[in-house]
Amino acid sequence: MLDYDAVTVARLDRLYSTPPIVDQRRRLRAVVAAASGEAGLDIGCGAGHLACELAREVAPGGHIVAIDRSRQSIAASTARVAKEGLERVVDVRIGDATVLEFPDETFDFVVGAQVYSDVPDVGRAIREAARVLRTDGRLVILDSDWDMCVWRSSDPVLTRRMIAARGALFAHAHLPRELPALLRAAGLTLAVAQVFSLLETSYDPTSFGAGIIEIAREAALKRGVTSTEVAAWEADLRSRTWDGEWFFCLNRFIFAGTKHR
Repeated sequence: MLDYDAVTVARLDRLYSTPPIVDQRRRLRAVVAAASGEAGLDIGCGAGHLACELAREVAPGGHIVAIDRSRQSIAASTARVAKEGLERVVDVRIGDATVLEFPDETFDFVVGAQVYSDVPDVGRAIREAARVLRTDGRLVILDSDWDMCVWRSSDPVLTRRMIAARGALFAHAHLPRELPALLRAAGLTLAVAQVFSLLETSYDPTSFGAGIIEIAREAALKRGVTSTEVAAWEADLRSRTWDGEWFFCLNRFIFAGTKHR
């Protein structure tokens, strides 16, 4: 599992400010369909990007609770909320996805973006989300299947090892395959199932695909890939600056489950 220390949070903050991830949140919010006056819960709020965007959609009259297990993430989210003047709309607090400290039927929607893959007891977490939903409320989940990640490289076999190392940071590297069954088991009706791609065809050192090279490198070194192999892999990818040389793609999935009586 990822260690969400201050360095990791700062790195993710940069990645989540890139245009493809901004567009990803737009897609996610379109499925959430937050309305003025609604109450929402953002599980695993990270640096607070999504919570602030949802806050503007539920205002006036609504509110967002943003939780995370990481104190560094809570600090980053709190700072973003203050910077954007949303303190009256967003309540940021420490929280555990598997033990939500809210009464039954508290929220109109619950959202988890790239968080449930990092929760070992994901079934319990989804049942907890369903519990705090009001009737006709919706749980919206965005996550990745790390078998569906591709970099163009000179050594495809090594690249698969690097991607596997990246995926091993998560409790569930292939969670989207399981989500329809998990939603049903929690008593929710599957209402939305979508897939989209984070696709890059030209090298940009500030892009998402380039940004996670560093995360993959660190993960691979911890899982026995030699420093020589890792250095060669990274140098190959970062050398692909000519038109047509760079290719990165990661499929992401959005599922929504609704709660009925």
